[in-house]
Amino acid sequence: MENKKLFIFDIDGTVLDDNKALPLETKQAIKELSESHEVAIATGRNHTMAREVIEELGISNYIVCNGAAAYYNHEAIYTNFLDEDDLQKLIKLADENDHQLVYETIDKLRRRNQTPDKRVKNGMEFVGFSVPEHDRDFYKTQSLVQCLLFISEDEMEIYKNEFSHFRFVRWYETGVDVLPSDGSKFLTIKILANHLGINLKDVVAFGDGMNDIEMIKNVGLGIAMGNAEKEVKAVANSITDSNENNGIPNALRQLKYIN
Repeated sequence: MENKKLFIFDIDGTVLDDNKALPLETKQAIKELSESHEVAIATGRNHTMAREVIEELGISNYIVCNGAAAYYNHEAIYTNFLDEDDLQKLIKLADENDHQLVYETIDKLRRRNQTPDKRVKNGMEFVGFSVPEHDRDFYKTQSLVQCLLFISEDEMEIYKNEFSHFRFVRWYETGVDVLPSDGSKFLTIKILANHLGINLKDVVAFGDGMNDIEMIKNVGLGIAMGNAEKEVKAVANSITDSNENNGIPNALRQLKYIN
């Protein structure tokens, strides 16, 4: 009998369609898959933002905040927080350059700046959520796992090579995730796979965005969605149809993991 596999699914642009809805065929395919294999979500969203999708899929294993936390059977098995010294430095640099920040814990988002600018509004709309509440000093009482920094690619130069404990992953034309340098979806997938007793070669991952590159490239079978960024497609083992055209169920049927 074939080894039990761990299937990893990104949310936005992968499981969800362009209207942020979960297609019925995708939901049914993942449900059927979960009867024979382990299934997990790996998303850039935090726990609160991902909860609705997790519940709708009936999934109990998930990785949130780009790998900052992993849950097995709804229980946290791993958390990776932002370095506090580098966080202070990031806030200072962002303030000096009038760049807006959103703080992120496992469950909450709060914006630093009193008046959200167009980038914050557009970025949050892009992921289908409203602008977070304002709490300038939220970071002083909370342990952050991620920040959203609203800058263009050109402005990124200000931040490059300044933070030994951070990495920056773009998710929007004027938005980047600020993550622990030793953190990523892939690194946390390894932790979850190990917890489940599943070899990395038996991990299958579906994704579309820049924060999916590492997992697509390094798991046993990396599948890029048809709508994926070209950099993701370049490292994938195969490319399926888009999130609008049953990419997940089509790939799972083709690979004979579902009927």
